[in-house]
Amino acid sequence: MASESHSTPPPAAAGRTVPMQVLALGFSRTGTASLQLALQELGYVRTNHGFAVLAASPEKIALWIAALRAKLYGEGAPFGRAEWDELLGDCAAVTDVPHILFAEELIAAYPEAKVLLTTRTPESWWRSYEATIAPTLAPPFLVRLSGWLDPEYTGKKQELARLCFTGLLGTESRNITADAAKARYLAHNDAVRRLVPAERLLEFEVKEGWAPLCAFLGKEPRATPFPRVNDTAQFKQQITLYLSAQRRAVLWTWAPAFSGSLLTVATAVLIYARLRRIGA
Repeated sequence: MASESHSTPPPAAAGRTVPMQVLALGFSRTGTASLQLALQELGYVRTNHGFAVLAASPEKIALWIAALRAKLYGEGAPFGRAEWDELLGDCAAVTDVPHILFAEELIAAYPEAKVLLTTRTPESWWRSYEATIAPTLAPPFLVRLSGWLDPEYTGKKQELARLCFTGLLGTESRNITADAAKARYLAHNDAVRRLVPAERLLEFEVKEGWAPLCAFLGKEPRATPFPRVNDTAQFKQQITLYLSAQRRAVLWTWAPAFSGSLLTVATAVLIYARLRRIGA
């Protein structure tokens, strides 16, 4: 359980425009994107998700990197309520990485927020992780090149993704074993359970639908189907689109410079050939 020193939060920073009401702290690949849509349908606007973080402004991405480096490597001061309000001030709820990597900090900063822990069996979670997140950890050359050519934005996004993976599985190595990954997944769930009083925590699987979620949050049950997005096929499609966009960004950014260089070389070759003919 969070310490008593955090039971009364400090005044909100200037950046907070809506109360933080829900912390969804289940591991990635436990239905976090579907839950994001469900929470927004229930009125928790905005619900921040990892995909939104990667699409954020360079300033927000830099803040996330600073928070992660402080958490993982002790570089700089840990974030407190003021920093979280600055970073998440327009969010009524959060889910997925990088938020879940700060479960203890966010629970302490927002003791009034309810906590959700989405789960699935370790075996099904590992199958989903292995088919989706794992392949993205070795991006194609052009994607890596885009980070090198655009270090202040694309490069920072790639750094953020690497830090999220390190925080998620506790290692910088891509070659984590199934047993080690599943142990990390279970340890995270246990940590959330320890941090939150039972009356403030709902543990559920998204396949259970609206009923447990609405009952816990005090909302009227919805007649519409519970959102189901970002399954393995959709994740792969989204990553393919993202990688294609990165490759296009490289070409659009650097094609003028490359084409100018090629034109210079071609002109030099033509002049040299012409001089050779004149000299002959």
